[in-house]
Amino acid sequence: MRRFAAVLAVAVLAPTAAALAGAADPGTVVITQGVDASTLDPLKASVTPDTNVQAQIFDTLARRSADGTSIQPQLATSWKRIAPAIWEFRLRRGVTFSNGDPFTSADVKFSVEKILDPAYKSQQVPRVDTIVKVETPDPYTVRFVTKRPTPLAPAITRPIFIADAKYWTEHGDAYIAEHPMGTGPYVLASWRRDDALELAVNPHWWGGTPPASKVIFKPIPEAGTRVSALRTGAADLITNVPYQYATLLAGGTSTRMASAKSVRVLFIAFNTLQPGPQQNVLVRQALNYAIDVPAIVKAVLGGRAYELGEPLPANFFGYDPALPSYAHDLAKAKALLAKAGYPDGKGLNLALYGPQGRYNSDKEVALAIAGQLQAAGVHVDVHTEEWVSYYRRVLQRQVSPMYLLGWGNITYDADNTLSSQLTSDAVSSTYANPAFDKLVDAARYELDPAKRRALYAKAMRIVHDDAPWLFLFEYEDLYATSKRLHWQPRPDEAIYVTEMRLQ
Repeated sequence: MRRFAAVLAVAVLAPTAAALAGAADPGTVVITQGVDASTLDPLKASVTPDTNVQAQIFDTLARRSADGTSIQPQLATSWKRIAPAIWEFRLRRGVTFSNGDPFTSADVKFSVEKILDPAYKSQQVPRVDTIVKVETPDPYTVRFVTKRPTPLAPAITRPIFIADAKYWTEHGDAYIAEHPMGTGPYVLASWRRDDALELAVNPHWWGGTPPASKVIFKPIPEAGTRVSALRTGAADLITNVPYQYATLLAGGTSTRMASAKSVRVLFIAFNTLQPGPQQNVLVRQALNYAIDVPAIVKAVLGGRAYELGEPLPANFFGYDPALPSYAHDLAKAKALLAKAGYPDGKGLNLALYGPQGRYNSDKEVALAIAGQLQAAGVHVDVHTEEWVSYYRRVLQRQVSPMYLLGWGNITYDADNTLSSQLTSDAVSSTYANPAFDKLVDAARYELDPAKRRALYAKAMRIVHDDAPWLFLFEYEDLYATSKRLHWQPRPDEAIYVTEMRLQ
């Protein structure tokens, strides 16, 4: 405890020059995430640090309300199913991109088709892959023709940003990644990678005048330095606050704490596509029994997370309350390891890979899991690295045998998680089970809620028993803000400056 207090004192009393350099003027909001955006291409990536920046520059057809209970119009003013497999959207008139190009149905068509283009290799394909055709009967009407009738409206249940088709076609993919053009409240002013990304007001934004005249995103991986930046006035909002700092920031003269139960789950995936002991289901089950998730939540996160025994939080459609968690049972873990050919874990040496600074206490969680597995005789080496390069390797399915990852599902529906992370054709999946794939595909197009829930129950049973993940927990997201900034966190981790108020 004394050692932690000393570290804390250094972190909050001796801020780095980099943290102090971005001190905000009254009209500026400085937001500090743990990592920088990897790209400003709005149609490519699917990770929160990227989309939180892009959401200030681009708009979607619709988005979730702040409490997650409803879907609200944005660039689309209304939508409905006009035929069993056709969804029609009416678009907002009078909207322009920040360069003056008019927003029309052609931009929606371009954005969807770009994501679906196999050569483009977008991570967002599951958001629109029920669509087989985009029709544009007039500039303010767009129709999505789906493969079969779908219970979820495409492109809004899992929203996509809308890009300027004309601008993109003229400049190309590589240019867009650093020179975005959207219809959102802000425009890119400058970007110094791993230092600061600055946004200025878009004077032509259809939504009016946003609350801040300038927005700066500053990536700071080290939690103590983020806290220091907030306390010294160099930041207005910091993400992923370790629980040890909560009391300090909640009682600060110029700071406040804010939190929300997140839709993000943290897990450790087994790369079952690569040879190794992780391909043995007995080993995967044993490691699930060997870890003590409640103990990790208490010791590493101060109780600010919720144990899961399956890939979905309890308030999601498709969650199965009948599935038991892999309760900590060291004797059972050792018995399964012996049955798999590793008595007392002997000979089982594994590598666990993970990012540092991407998720709250991600490195500490990985180290705690390695320590618990050691009790079962399993030797685990933990390797952490910078987020952008790490996630690139994850997407290439190069990380093996185990890797830590989080997934934030903003739809409150099983399809988003299962089709994005566990089906054999998912971009980052390292698990393949034809029976599971068939159930998930059937559920995507089942209109009867009861039948759909039954399909997910069967799929979730397969995932539970096959254990392609070490099932960990659902986060409680911890943020801290300056007292001049009034803002309520969202369950989906999205940050919209338009939802802020400056005092």
